[in-house]
Amino acid sequence: MTFSPRTIALVEDLMRHALDLAARGRYSVSPNPMVGCVIVRDGNVIGEGWHHRAGEPHAEIEALRGCDARGATMIVTLEPCAHHGRTPPCVDAIIDAGVAHVVVAMRDPHDKAGGGIEKLREAGIEVPTGLLETEARRLNETFIHAVTRRRPFVLLKAGMTLDGKLATVTGESQWITSEASREKSLALREEYDAILVGGGTVRADNPRLTRRLGWNTSAAGWTRVILDRSSVVSPNATVLTDGGPTIHITRDADLDELLAGLYGQGIHSVIVEGGSNVLSEFISRGLWQKMILFVAPMVVGGAKAPSIFSGDGIASLTDANRFRFDCIETVGEDLMITLYPGSGELGVGSGSEPGTPARSTAHPSTPNVSSPTPHSPKPTP
Repeated sequence: MTFSPRTIALVEDLMRHALDLAARGRYSVSPNPMVGCVIVRDGNVIGEGWHHRAGEPHAEIEALRGCDARGATMIVTLEPCAHHGRTPPCVDAIIDAGVAHVVVAMRDPHDKAGGGIEKLREAGIEVPTGLLETEARRLNETFIHAVTRRRPFVLLKAGMTLDGKLATVTGESQWITSEASREKSLALREEYDAILVGGGTVRADNPRLTRRLGWNTSAAGWTRVILDRSSVVSPNATVLTDGGPTIHITRDADLDELLAGLYGQGIHSVIVEGGSNVLSEFISRGLWQKMILFVAPMVVGGAKAPSIFSGDGIASLTDANRFRFDCIETVGEDLMITLYPGSGELGVGSGSEPGTPARSTAHPSTPNVSSPTPHSPKPTP
């Protein structure tokens, strides 16, 4: 399938539109990936759709509905599935509809769902791949990590002062960050399946750890995980008495084994919100994929005040835990800093750990235009 420069630009624009459609499922599709699809003939869109919720029709089926797709080109953000899961295989519907070309942003990394590209090609359909793959992988970074590593995607989140303190020397932390930052923080919870905090945080603040915005309608639900190795959480704590799903861990659990167990329970993404010891352990062991920091324009000092990274410290800079700045925004009076492990070129590419630097596999003329960021406002269907 050969594209002229003008056609390449058109197809890229349509793939970006498909990515925008996919992002509409941000708060509803877990544990499935976000997928968008556009069907075009002679430069005109004749069908489009996006995956709404696990168990409901996939994006390709939504786009084909009421559409005569014979000889048309389908542009889709993820390889069409070839297996029968909650829904029938999409490749069969595409073949039956007479689609002539299918442009795919990225292959499906799930070991059960792959093979759709090969099946389409066997049916005589041309299937170019890799268009805006970096953007497609970024959009589904939580899904990609979960299904390839069989561990939840871990986001470390903290509100802290300019000197890295999570609280004062007396433990006061409400409120270091602005109301706008706290609203952003609540919005992040709507995108994830679970939240994890240490027992000390629950003892000190007695938080609810709930979703409050009402955006999420996914089948994955919301689970609170309390890592209470020293058994300091009161049996009357809100998280243990309000009836919400809570996993209360009082044994000396290994973090990696804990993450494996959470994945086994269907949890594909976790926000870790502290406290200092828990955040430090995740950082030092490298068991995280993304970090978002809300930094307030204040300093509180104090050697004994809890910091985002505690313990004995690093003796040599060569042993430092290094991050990569991805995005810095102003939120209210604060800065919101998004980071990934390591350092290097921006992008999440094929063959790498999701969330680590990689070179885009998109067409060389493709601009590196990001799809909507995970902390974007709730999209309008």
